[in-house]
Amino acid sequence: MRNLSLLLPYLRRYRGLIALGMFIAAVSTGFSTIPPYLLGMAVDQLRGGGFQVSLLLRYSLLIVAATLADGALKFGMRQLVGRSAYFIEYDLRNDLFRQLLRLDQNFYSANHTGDLMTRATNDLSAVRQMLGPGINSIVTATLTFIIVAVLMLQIDVQLGLITLLLLPTISATFVIVGKRMRQRFRHVQDQFGRISTRAQENFSGIRTIKAYAQEEAEMHTFNAANREYQRLNLRYVLLAGLVWPLMTLLLSLTVAIVLLVGGQAVAEGRFTLGEFVRFNSYLALLTWPMIALGWTVTLIQQGSASMGRISDVLKHKPAVQSTLSAPTRPAIQGEIELRNVGVRYGETWVLHNISFQVPRGSSVAIVGSTGAGKTTLVNLLGRVLDPTEGQVCIDGVDVRDWPLDQLRSQIGFVPQDTFLFSVPLRDNVTFGRPDASQDEIDEALLVSQLINDVPQFPQGIDTLLGERGVTLSGGQKQRTAIARAVLRDPSILVLDDSMSSVDTHTAAEILKNLKRVMRDRTSIVIAQRIATVKDADRIFVLHHGEIVEQGTHAELVQHNGRYAAMYRRELLRAELEENES
Repeated sequence: MRNLSLLLPYLRRYRGLIALGMFIAAVSTGFSTIPPYLLGMAVDQLRGGGFQVSLLLRYSLLIVAATLADGALKFGMRQLVGRSAYFIEYDLRNDLFRQLLRLDQNFYSANHTGDLMTRATNDLSAVRQMLGPGINSIVTATLTFIIVAVLMLQIDVQLGLITLLLLPTISATFVIVGKRMRQRFRHVQDQFGRISTRAQENFSGIRTIKAYAQEEAEMHTFNAANREYQRLNLRYVLLAGLVWPLMTLLLSLTVAIVLLVGGQAVAEGRFTLGEFVRFNSYLALLTWPMIALGWTVTLIQQGSASMGRISDVLKHKPAVQSTLSAPTRPAIQGEIELRNVGVRYGETWVLHNISFQVPRGSSVAIVGSTGAGKTTLVNLLGRVLDPTEGQVCIDGVDVRDWPLDQLRSQIGFVPQDTFLFSVPLRDNVTFGRPDASQDEIDEALLVSQLINDVPQFPQGIDTLLGERGVTLSGGQKQRTAIARAVLRDPSILVLDDSMSSVDTHTAAEILKNLKRVMRDRTSIVIAQRIATVKDADRIFVLHHGEIVEQGTHAELVQHNGRYAAMYRRELLRAELEENES
């Protein structure tokens, strides 16, 4: 039940609706006990005074009226409690989504997208079911049990105590079985998350699957995961199915004992036949709440397990977040300094003893072999991760002392893996700047050299892109991302190997345009091709997480070190390609 305590703040927001629903439920329960009382009176009066049509009609009309009032009140209670459940689901989904946006990339590396989607859909739905129908049922059952218990004891204490001692055994059974049900249901939801992840990855990577003719292999893998989901579901259903036969057996035993003991009491004259009929009617009135209690316990166990999965996300502390005391600062100018920076993953140092300065308005290039730590280095600027040791400073201030939103809003970052949304091209370019004018958009398209491609699209810049920009080529995706970053007019622009799919001539044009646009601003370019970065003001060569060379292109070529070797290989490759063509 610890998981359910996390819902208390949400329940307090709608305590008025819930309290009114509870009050109506109490009144409704009172009306539900009227028909058994009238039925008992009718039996006694008919037995004593003979058959009377007017008497039967009067009691029948009163029973119908009480039943109608009870039904109307129950409808009102379900509306109020159900409405509050949907309100809580709305708030909880917003909080969950907000938390997911706050969490750092390490969290997403450790959790599958499909599983997170399951928590935001199936698990939230299970919590709402618990708060809506679940609360309705538990409140109705509890109030009915209390009121009917008092009325039963008024008729006969002995028979009432026997009945009230037998009925809780049903609840005890639910509690015992329910704990195991909650554990099995969590396993079911976890496996459903794995299936969702597998399906989502297959749909996103459908091109790769078809290119490698792996449809059958992926179907086999998915079938295995789906079979495991089926097995876990069957284990859960087997346990859940045990509840109903047990409940039916216990209720039947209770009815049999009441019939035996109550029949003897009527024969001995301890109470009348009408009172015995009323007692059995009260017992029948308790039958549905006890049946509903089994279903309610199932809902509560499912809701508790699902709330536990949701709370795992809500309670997760982001590894990177704004310092509470971080004051709002003047706009970023773009001066960058790294002081003895090191980054360690486990026992492995990815970066070690990195120190350099980048003056405002200069262009810097970082080159090195795959796995040298280039992306990790630039990720420190926007606090995608924080250094294990040392400081990363912008304008002389440690990035951890900048408000996170202000810091990232002034850094235009184009990552290696370009992500585009399945919305029109215009919306992808203006992401982060929805208020941009057409002239500003055209300028960004010109800088990224995407402006020449736009007329080729069916609806121009308003062409709808497929999922992750599937309708664009690799180079067009990268240039779209560059246009998006340029449109933000950042103080610092970072291009992380973001022109790998762009031809050399177009890349040179983009860099020339960037030099004009980023005048008095700082740009950092990571690239595999020396031709892309040779015009940078300063070039850093990264090897095994350390800066082994730095200088201008001419200085590094003259130094005849690692950079010069890379440059010679590139020239030789270009010459061979030219000879082949």
